Amino acid sequence: MAEIEKILSLWEQCETAGEEAVLATVVKTQGSSYRLPGARMLITRNGLRAGSVSGGCLEDDLVKRAWWFTESGAMIRRYDTTPDGEIAAEYGLGCNGIIHVLLERIRPGDVVMDLVRETRASRSPAAIAHLLSPKEFVGSRLMIGVNGDTVQSTLADADLAAQLQTVAQTARTERASFLWSEQGGEAFVETLTPAIRLLIFGAGDDAVALANLAKHFGWEVAVYDGRAHYARPDRFPMADSVAVRHPGIISHLPLDSWTVAVTMSHSYSQDLQVLTELSATSVLTYIGALGPRKRTEQIFEEAGLVRLAESSSLHSPMGLDIGAEGPDQVALAVVSEIQAVMNRRNGGPLSKRDGSIHAREDDAPVAKGKPALLTGVCA
Repeated sequence: MAEIEKILSLWEQCETAGEEAVLATVVKTQGSSYRLPGARMLITRNGLRAGSVSGGCLEDDLVKRAWWFTESGAMIRRYDTTPDGEIAAEYGLGCNGIIHVLLERIRPGDVVMDLVRETRASRSPAAIAHLLSPKEFVGSRLMIGVNGDTVQSTLADADLAAQLQTVAQTARTERASFLWSEQGGEAFVETLTPAIRLLIFGAGDDAVALANLAKHFGWEVAVYDGRAHYARPDRFPMADSVAVRHPGIISHLPLDSWTVAVTMSHSYSQDLQVLTELSATSVLTYIGALGPRKRTEQIFEEAGLVRLAESSSLHSPMGLDIGAEGPDQVALAVVSEIQAVMNRRNGGPLSKRDGSIHAREDDAPVAKGKPALLTGVCA
């Protein structure tokens, strides 16, 4: 999500200067691709860019030609990187896939960029259906706002708009992104989601490393510790907030499906209090506990936390098994595990994975006329 922050920062500069920009969005892929549909890049008049649509193979071409491509309006630029594709030899690409990139000029007050900002600020999902075909509809879209009720559409076809509204509502509810096609029409339907919010309970030296790494990925980070001499903002300059933890504080925190929590205070009494309070919540996807499994089991037994002990959200000891040693490596192990859980992945080596490296464990097969999760068809 740090990429989104960079895009929004550059867009804010454009808005302040009253300048337009070109927004490039991956909307469809076939075969292998470095980025999935939904990846974005913003390009300014003077050649500045933020974000990416590939691993660096296509960006220079888009920076050079995006403004020319969009002289007559929005368009879809197709990059065929297969061995027999029209650009493989020119770019020396080895992705062996086809990438479709929607290019459109945006001006201050652009509704898509405003919705991206609103999603992050409100911590509520939104959905956008981008029309890819018929050709005359390219650049048209229908959007479902963060409250789930507000609908904005640039579609002239009322029947198509009504159909896509239902599809976009489904995407927002299920928090999925997919390709939709029916009766000659095709759309990329995406769900915009908030950044991961990491609650760190414990403010020791290892918590500093975890907070810094999480912020590197654009996560929101809040640090809490019952010891005032630990919970100091100067120790966590990158964190969004640092506060002294008081009993009962967790019940007053804004928790949602994109919030995760870890305990790493190295204090048995503090971790017992935190885990007891976390056991009363049901919305968190990930709860991690630092330390030996026996220590956490002792806490559960003492506090009678049977439900939390049996919860799939609990990860104790937290982190992937990468042989981590020291604060920085432990932070890497924990952030990696959280990322895997939030993306519904096992966290194992890709070399041992069968099939698509992008497909998630619960992806559904592609079905004609029905939403197909893009993570399952973009290889």
